[in-house]
This record gives sequence, structure tokens and C-alpha cells, in this order.
Amino acid sequence: MKFWIYILAFVEGIGVMSVELISARLMAPFFGGSLYVITAVLGVTMLSLLIGYYLGGQICKRDLYNKYVTPFLLIAGIYVSVIPLISKFILSPLTGMGIAMGSIIGGFILISIPLILFGAISPQLVQQLNDLKAKAGLASGNIYSVSTLGGVLGTFVVGLFLVPMIGTKITALIAGGLCVLVSMLHFAKAKKYVSVVVAMLLFASSAWAANSLHHKHIPGNSKLLYESEGILGNIEVYHIGEHHRGLLNNGILQSHVDINNYESSMLYTHAIGTIASLILPNKRKKAVIVGIAAGSLIKEVRDLGYETIYGVDIDPRTAMIAEKYFGIDPNWYHFVEDDGRHFLNETNEIFDLIVMDVSSGEDQPYHLYTKEAFETYISKLDKNGIIIVNVVDKRNNDDAKLTLRVGDGMIAAGLNSNLMRTFYPPNMTEDRIEQHIVEKLIIGSPSNYEKLSIEFNEMNDCCRKFQYSHFVKKNLFKMSFPKNNILDKPFYDDCPEMEVMNFERINLLRSKYLNTH
Repeated sequence: MKFWIYILAFVEGIGVMSVELISARLMAPFFGGSLYVITAVLGVTMLSLLIGYYLGGQICKRDLYNKYVTPFLLIAGIYVSVIPLISKFILSPLTGMGIAMGSIIGGFILISIPLILFGAISPQLVQQLNDLKAKAGLASGNIYSVSTLGGVLGTFVVGLFLVPMIGTKITALIAGGLCVLVSMLHFAKAKKYVSVVVAMLLFASSAWAANSLHHKHIPGNSKLLYESEGILGNIEVYHIGEHHRGLLNNGILQSHVDINNYESSMLYTHAIGTIASLILPNKRKKAVIVGIAAGSLIKEVRDLGYETIYGVDIDPRTAMIAEKYFGIDPNWYHFVEDDGRHFLNETNEIFDLIVMDVSSGEDQPYHLYTKEAFETYISKLDKNGIIIVNVVDKRNNDDAKLTLRVGDGMIAAGLNSNLMRTFYPPNMTEDRIEQHIVEKLIIGSPSNYEKLSIEFNEMNDCCRKFQYSHFVKKNLFKMSFPKNNILDKPFYDDCPEMEVMNFERINLLRSKYLNTH
């Protein structure tokens, strides 16, 4: 009897943490992965468990605690298995509510049922153990310890192995299937439950079969080539029209290339390539690009003649996608699966060029843009080297407070900082997101930019096509705003202010632009 009590407690703990991690991944394509979404998931989890604990207590009060534990685990397991199938239908209509409210309401609708059921199991198991003459304190301590142990194991296995390796859908099936299996084994002694088990399994099988026949809407004249769930959420590769390919991360376009020559169709990659060409050709030794996406910047830097290129990304899928779908030769660079700041903190290399181009969808990890982060970067930068930082922000410089504060952090760390003028045309229509939110580039260097390459023929071929490139090569300081002093204050490690300031921009993307385009 005790064996089954502890097994049920252990599996319940695995179920709780699996639901929490899986739901955060499933919500990312609709609301992003910002602090607001993580907060919503945690809050909904705690509220649901609170309701579950109370429900379990009421069941014990009515002496029904020997009847509902395994049915609750079975129903919760089935629900966990089908969460990925119903998430789109629940979350998609809520995107117009905004990130905070939409993720809270969507999260509660999506995961409250299994979490309430999981929460109701523990008090019943405590009562069952107490009936076996265990003291109340000992019974509750043992049950919650075993449940927490299951939660710890579930967190590490799901978060570090299953989701990154096989994706969210299969992970949900495994976690839910484990709950169902344990329930079935425990039910085996009571034949009256066999029909219930079979019916629920048929329901789950039908749902998965239906899902295999249904796929999400693909934009007109586009073909989905690849899709998977992983560390950075949902990644999709589309073939668009006759000769273009696009990479989306959580619904946000990350890269767009012409597959005839694998040149990027996104202006910011050529702007970064132009700035990277300011380093004299004989000084183009080592470069590191943090944030690979489809590898367009690797191609830009490689075409400039940099001898050694490191591509750093925390998601290993990026290297595979860049090489398989976007024409990046693995011999062009060294792939490093790591957090960019951690890599630069640990490496002994000194770089002539550092490019920070990191985002998961629309979210930019704030820890890469703090004063302390730039102190690390400058220690790995040659005295005549350049660091290029891409910050997604408001188009109008007066409203680009986030970018200005990143620049303040660069100055505080000892870098000379210049905010580049926008490279987007000024006459775009209001319905274009680039009219409101764009990539803002900041160039930093330990030196005073005394030795720069201004020769136009020292650029790569694709960047020479852009008038912006001509202006930058000949008139760097006319094309930028030097930041000579700290206007506001840098971002610091101990406070994620950057995520707070990002809220309005993310909300615009998620609730208005992506919801209507």
C-alpha cells in the first residue's frame, strides 16, 4: 500500500512541473517568452494548486480519499497529453487582450484543470498514509518530499532533455502517458475502471490522429519546410514564393533570404555587414556572432574576409537550420552551443569584431545588455576592434529610450558608443511594423575610431548595393549619433528593467500587428 502511495506522489510531482514547463513553451508563439508570460504561468500554477489542495482537503473531510486519487491522475494525464493540441484554439483568440491579461487568462484556461487535479491528489495521499498509522506531520512531510522529488526530476528531464531534443508535443505525450500508465497499473485491480481507461485512451489516440491531419495556417504561396519546439520555443522555416525562405521564431520573422544566392533580404543584416567592414582588411582576424538565426550574418562576415568566425547560440537547432535550409557552410565558422555572455566570459580569445544580435522571437535577454555584460565584452575586444549591438526598439530616436540606455551601459563599461541612423526608408506606410519598431544598431569600440576602413571596394558584394552602405563608409559620424555621456542610466544585472521597458513594444507586436497580419 505504501509503495503505491509514494509512486502516485512521485508521478504527481512530475506531472505538475511538466505542465508548467510545457505551457510556457506553448504560450510563447502567442504571447512571447518575456517576464510577463513566465509570471503568468507561475501565478496560474500556484492558484490552480491552491484550488486543488483545498479540493483534496474537502474530499478527505468527506472520507472519499480512497476513491479519487487514481481517477484524478488518469484524467490529468490524458489532459496533459492533449494540451499541445488545444493550445492554439484557446490562446489564439486571446492575443488581442495584450500580453499580461491574455497570458493570465489563457494560461488558466489551458492548464488549470490538470493542475487542480494534481493538487487535489497530495492531501488524499497524506490521509491514506495517515490511515496506515503514520503521524500527520510525518505523513505530510513524506508525501510532499516524494512529490517534490518527482518535480525536481521532471524539471530537469523535461527542461534540459525532452523539450530541446524532441519538442513540446512528444514531451507532453510522454509526461501525460506516464500518468496514464501509472493510473492503469493501479486500476488493474478494479475491473470496473477498464472501460473508462479504454475510452480515454481512444480519445487521446483520436486527438493525436486528428492532429496529424491538421496543420496550422501557412501564409499564402508559402510552404512549411521545418517546424520544431525547443529551448527558444517554436521555430519554423518557410519556402516563400519562388526563391525566398524565411525563419520564424515564436511567430516573429528572424531571417529572410533569396535562395538563389542566400543573400539576406533584411536590411539590418547589410547594415551590420557595412559597419563590420569599417575594420581594416588586414585586421579582420577573429569575429564572434552571438545569435545565429539563419546564419545571414555569418555569411556577411565571412564574405568580408574574417579569418576565424565563432557563431554562438544557446539553441543547437539554429546551426542545423542555417546549414540545411539557408546555405551556410559549416566550414565557414565554429558553432558554439552556449549563452553568449557565458561564452565571452570563459573564452581566452580576443576578437576584432563582436556582434550581439540575440532575440527569442521579440524578446531580447536583458542579461546580455547590462553594464556588467559590456564590461565582459570589452575585455575580449581588441583595442581597435568593434562591437555591434542590435536592439529592437521604437523607430523614433526620441522614443528609443531602451536603446539609449543600452548605449549608456556601453559608455559606463568604457566603450565609445555611437547610435547609427536608421537604414529603413522614411516613407513607409503606417501599416508596416517597421514604421513603428525597427532594429537600432549601436557601434562601440575601446578606441576613438582613428583607424577605419573607408574604401568602398573593401565591402562584400551584397552590401555595395545599398546607398546606406556608401554613406556609412564615407561619413560614419554623419550617419551616427555619438553618445559622449550617460544621459539616463545603464541597465544592471540586479534589475530586469529592460524587460519592463520592452512591454509596450512586445504588446504592440503581439496584440496588434501579429494579431491582424
